Amino acid sequence: MRPTAIESLRAAQAALAELIAPELASAFALDAAQTVQMLLESLASEWDTAAETLSRDNETLSSLLSASGEALTGAPSRNESVAPIVSQIERLRDDRASSLVLSDLASRNGSLRAALESVLVAFEELTGRPGSEMIDEVRNRIYNHLREEAARGWSFWDVSSFRGRMAALQPPPS
Repeated sequence: MRPTAIESLRAAQAALAELIAPELASAFALDAAQTVQMLLESLASEWDTAAETLSRDNETLSSLLSASGEALTGAPSRNESVAPIVSQIERLRDDRASSLVLSDLASRNGSLRAALESVLVAFEELTGRPGSEMIDEVRNRIYNHLREEAARGWSFWDVSSFRGRMAALQPPPS
């Protein structure tokens, strides 16, 4: 298939640098063009590994959620507020996707992360109590994973979702 995705991204970068950027007059417009260049470079750099990275992250998140479900089920001071979280984890475990389509992987990743957020909120309420050793251990594993992921640096997924969240918070133009 010609042009390839990488060739298309490189052509967009060249057009931006050679044709569009010289016509931009304001500092804001130049900064926006540089941000777009950065995003295009990120897309090109991550093109070959994006599906593998998301798939691997989804497996790690699934494993952490499975351990979380076991910890919540076995918690001595378990209350009924964790039952919906355990059900959500079980649904996600049964809904394993095998697609390598990036939008499918990203959608699953979002679902896994939302569940992980609920787990962490529940863990914070239960941690440190007598008999919560398993919760404390899984909680530490989750935070270690999140730290490792943050240390990898930003990705175009993060920038896109951040901008989307910010746009949703801003009032519509009057």
